[in-house]
Amino acid sequence: MSYGRNHSTDRIDVTNCFSVDVEGFIESNLESFEIAPPYLDKAKQDYEIEANMNVVLEILADLNIQATFFFIGRIARDIPQLVRLTAQMGHEIGCHSFEHLRIFRLNKDEFKEKLASAKDCLENACAQRVYGFRAPDFSITGSALWALDVLKQLGFLYDSSIYPIRVHDVYGIPEAKPNIHRLPNGLVEWPLATFDLLGLRLPFGGGGYFRLYPLLLTQRCISLLNRNATPCMFYIHPYEVGPIIPKIREISPYRHFRHYYNCSTGSRRLKRLLTKFSFAPAIQILQQMGAIPHV
Repeated sequence: MSYGRNHSTDRIDVTNCFSVDVEGFIESNLESFEIAPPYLDKAKQDYEIEANMNVVLEILADLNIQATFFFIGRIARDIPQLVRLTAQMGHEIGCHSFEHLRIFRLNKDEFKEKLASAKDCLENACAQRVYGFRAPDFSITGSALWALDVLKQLGFLYDSSIYPIRVHDVYGIPEAKPNIHRLPNGLVEWPLATFDLLGLRLPFGGGGYFRLYPLLLTQRCISLLNRNATPCMFYIHPYEVGPIIPKIREISPYRHFRHYYNCSTGSRRLKRLLTKFSFAPAIQILQQMGAIPHV
């Protein structure tokens, strides 16, 4: 981890991780609400992913920032040139499972088979080793902790799937440690970012939280972590930044707000955030901390 004293603010500068969960909007929400067959157009979905990723990559190139991209494995199968380009631009390639399916609904053998295939596809596409994993919908929950041993068996060095909270309707392990730590099986866990309010541990640091929270609140939360010499794991999805997001007319007003709010301003808000803090790929930060050896 990179440290340095900023005398103008008397705080410690910490290098944070900017990460991207690479998937299409439709496949991202298949288990969240019912999606009619006419929306399940793979060609349109792949076009959406490429168009939105081009915007994300351009923003990062302009700001000279390297990030970690957690791709679902089927993208490496179907759009390998996108994975290859991302790696060639200096970014870390991570794994986001083979398809965007919640792990706690899978059995161990099924998950292991799909994960091994995803890792192989990604490594073949980017010509580099894949070290990190993030579960779709942060779905390594209390009932799916067995997945961490599967990650270790398949050669992953770190995981970033666990949200140490209790307030979400899908994910969260409230008793989990909120900071980077080593698990009993030797895997390093980098949990998603949280802050404490009135005795509650609340989520922040990307995705819907980045869209729903005022930008100043997100910046304040990252600053508080950094002042405690703690790096923040920040994440977004390409459709929250890029120009293409499918409009599903049949969903409820609640779902519409939850999934579309502030997507149209994502690019502008993201640029403001990225210029305020330091960022690097997860594997680089973990190696600098000594949590993972240089390999």
